[in-house]
Amino acid sequence: MATPADSPFVPKGEPRFDSGQSCGYKPSGAPEDCRKPGTWHVMWDRDPHDNSITCDEHMDLIQARWVYDDRHPVVADCTMPGALWSYPDKRCEFPSDEPALAVATTLKETR
Repeated sequence: MATPADSPFVPKGEPRFDSGQSCGYKPSGAPEDCRKPGTWHVMWDRDPHDNSITCDEHMDLIQARWVYDDRHPVVADCTMPGALWSYPDKRCEFPSDEPALAVATTLKETR
C-alpha cells in the first residue's frame, strides 16, 4: 500500500531481508540503498513491528520529515533473529534463556 503524499509517515519500500546493519534509506528512483554503516534502529510502528536501520545522516532526515514510534542506537542484537525491542531500555535484546523469552513475548503481545 502506498503512503499518501501528505502523510507524516515515511514512504515505505519493499521489505529487506538481507540488510545486516547498514542504512536502508533509498530515495525514490535511486538504484540502491544508502548502505552506510547503521547507527540508529528505528521502530516505525508497533504493528506489525515495522522497523529499519539508518545512518546518522538519514536519521536527521527522518526526524525532519516523518514520525516514528521509537528509536535507539544500533547494538549487536538489533538484527539478530529472535531479538526483541525493549522500549524501557531503549535497545534490542536477545533473550538468553527460554523463561526470559516467554516473558518477553508475553509482554510484547500485551502492548
